[in-house]
Amino acid sequence: MATVPGGNPVPTSNADPVKLRHPLEKDDLELNSIAKAWLATLTEADRPRELARRFPRIVNRIARLWKIPLQMDRCFDDLLTDNRGNRQGFPLAVLSELSTLKDYYNTRVFPPRRSVWDS
Repeated sequence: MATVPGGNPVPTSNADPVKLRHPLEKDDLELNSIAKAWLATLTEADRPRELARRFPRIVNRIARLWKIPLQMDRCFDDLLTDNRGNRQGFPLAVLSELSTLKDYYNTRVFPPRRSVWDS
């Protein structure tokens, strides 16, 4: 591992990403009460069941950020875009739910706001 002057160690390109993850916590393994309550607010068609079943930590994160548009936009971008170039990607069913959820969020929860300067 290399070290940035005055900073923390920086992993080298051959570092095992699994070893770099934080230790699993309860919120990584199961839905928390905030996520369960948030899921209950969604319609049946928009509720991400497969995402909740397979990736509870992501649903917990979404539920926590749901009312913060800038952070939620960043969250969707992080989930739907591979910025590192080496990710496996989500199963198709999960990817579909994430895309549907993003569309729902951008059209019904926090639609783009128009400026007074827009014509």
